[in-house]
Amino acid sequence: MLVILAHPDDETAIGPMLAMYARTNKVYYVVATDGRYGTRVFKTAEDTLIMIRANECQCSCSKLGIQPPFLLGFHDEFGLKTGIGEYFRQTKALKDSLIQKFELIKPDVVITFGPDGDTGHPDHRIIGSIVTEVILKEGWYHKYPLYYLGWTKSQAAKFGIEDLNYLQEKYFTTATRFTQEDEKKSFESIRCYQSQNTNAEIQEWIKTEANDTANVLYFRKFEISPGKSTF
Repeated sequence: MLVILAHPDDETAIGPMLAMYARTNKVYYVVATDGRYGTRVFKTAEDTLIMIRANECQCSCSKLGIQPPFLLGFHDEFGLKTGIGEYFRQTKALKDSLIQKFELIKPDVVITFGPDGDTGHPDHRIIGSIVTEVILKEGWYHKYPLYYLGWTKSQAAKFGIEDLNYLQEKYFTTATRFTQEDEKKSFESIRCYQSQNTNAEIQEWIKTEANDTANVLYFRKFEISPGKSTF
């Protein structure tokens, strides 16, 4: 399994599933950005925060039992803060790097963000779009099945997160159930991210997750209808 997301800590969205598959499979995690602008809790120099967030991500992957992360080190916003030219340079380099990771890992399944982008974060939307582009550009649609993570309306309401985007449940093609053991590992991974959440927020997050006893995550397979049509 190859999971490609935007920031260190994005994997916590599907942590229990990653822990579950890591028991019997190799799970690889590619993190596109270095998290340099994630200063909501820690106010520190960019270089210091980059190092902190890299260590937190290493901690999280260890707790989940997945492979150490590939930290690609692109800027949050992929250079848009600097200018459109830098954005084009970084996203071109990102595509080249992702192609190398696909060829190295040769995954059986790929997971990234869908068009909804989880919370709608622009970096989430960008990385999901670029992963999809790379698979189509390289002709890998059948070779590397692609799935988008997402949330149902009932999950968004249950979690009480106002900015959590959701899709109609009928559009999800895959439901993955996990155990309490997997969930406990995900709680430990969440605790790794002290730079992004206060202790109170972490405890509330874990409490909310624990109260959701359904223990299911939903995914939508990226599919293309065969043949051509006109409109």
